[in-house]
Amino acid sequence: MISRNRKNKIIYTVICMVYCILTVRQAFADTEYRKETITSDDSAMLLNNPETDPAKNPNQLFLHHLNQHLDLYGVQFGLGWVNEIAGVVSGGKSRGATYAHQIAFALDLDWEKIAGLKGLSTHMMMFNFAGRSASKHYVGDPHIQAQDVYIPHQAMLRMYNFYFEQQLWDNKVNIKVGRQSTGDDFGYSVLSCQFMMLSSCGHPRSIAQQGFSTWPGTVWGARILYQPTSEFYVQVGAYQSNPWPQGGKNGWDWGGKHTTGAFLPIEFGYHSDIGKDHLIGHFHVGAGFDTSRFKTWSAQATGSGKTDYRSEFWVMMDQMIYRNDPVENHGLYVIGNWGHDSPTTATYKDFYNLGLLNRGFWHDRPNDQMGVMFSYYTVPRGLSRAQGYQIAQGNAPLHHGVLNLLNEATGIQSNAMMFELNYGISVYRGIMVMPVFEYFHHVGATRSSYKDAAVLGMRTSIIF
Repeated sequence: MISRNRKNKIIYTVICMVYCILTVRQAFADTEYRKETITSDDSAMLLNNPETDPAKNPNQLFLHHLNQHLDLYGVQFGLGWVNEIAGVVSGGKSRGATYAHQIAFALDLDWEKIAGLKGLSTHMMMFNFAGRSASKHYVGDPHIQAQDVYIPHQAMLRMYNFYFEQQLWDNKVNIKVGRQSTGDDFGYSVLSCQFMMLSSCGHPRSIAQQGFSTWPGTVWGARILYQPTSEFYVQVGAYQSNPWPQGGKNGWDWGGKHTTGAFLPIEFGYHSDIGKDHLIGHFHVGAGFDTSRFKTWSAQATGSGKTDYRSEFWVMMDQMIYRNDPVENHGLYVIGNWGHDSPTTATYKDFYNLGLLNRGFWHDRPNDQMGVMFSYYTVPRGLSRAQGYQIAQGNAPLHHGVLNLLNEATGIQSNAMMFELNYGISVYRGIMVMPVFEYFHHVGATRSSYKDAAVLGMRTSIIF
């Protein structure tokens, strides 16, 4: 059951969204969207929306004009609010709905303009999180969140990243050093974050493990990117590996006492620009190795103490296959991702995303977009065997009448599929409202714990 205070919060949020839709006049900026580049830290300013770089994009509610002025002095602000309501309407653990939000504040400083230090900049971001998990409480899946902005057990204000960035050799070399996430640079897909379900946002979830730190966890790390041409790049990095929550509950735990090793990634990338219609796309191939030792699933079930290393591989792409209008990113895209992790220790063995995203398809509403995404994953056989061993040995305690196995599973896991369909309504400059339908098949990768879950939701983002 949802408490009265939470019911009031949900009702208030819905009223606010309806008010925005009914009272704010339609307005669209015809300015071309910027093309994502690989030599700048897009993720630090995306605020969960790829058109929200406060420094370069006019499609904001009001900060664009302020940032135009501040840019003369090397200062840029970003402020964004994303809220997501999701509720199970059939199947799953139980029926019910809940709310989660993220408020993000970013500050970029260009030290070339401030102090004449050529190519040097600093970046900082902080978050506020609130809400409850629809997946945990109603869907019955503790890992794949129906709301990608839900983060458990966070402080009122969480420090995210703080790092230095240096451009060299006519911007062919880019160096980043400081508190950052591996996933800000490696295996990252901007277009995959145009969906509310966590199964696709940013990276295939199989690679988002301890060493491959990802939002909102940050570690000490360094990355060097070399871009010999405008189409090709290669980058390598070295990052601290320590268990979640990286940075502690409030993000300010910057010490090394929890460090277990180092994560070493490498990635090759290609940016396409095909034909006279300039069909743009992004392709990434990468791998990473964690020097930490992790208990294998069999060791966790039997207590043998056996450990293993962890390595990861990923192949990711998005390619425009049809252009709708001259605006740079308006077209129909195909999105495809695959991620693989070590089966002896990983939560997921293989994770696949396949989707379509269409922007600018409606002439009278050029900033609307529509997306559909299929996700499928398998769990390691070693995990399934370990869970079966737990049951056979009577080491599977009941929690509220259901099994509580390794990996927070309610039964022996095998595979699962998720589906999302959404429509993004551009209400006003910087405001997007997105109705969402999600479907969980084999909830939590088990076949008998819960029925397939159908979820209805609404995502609202405001880029100030």
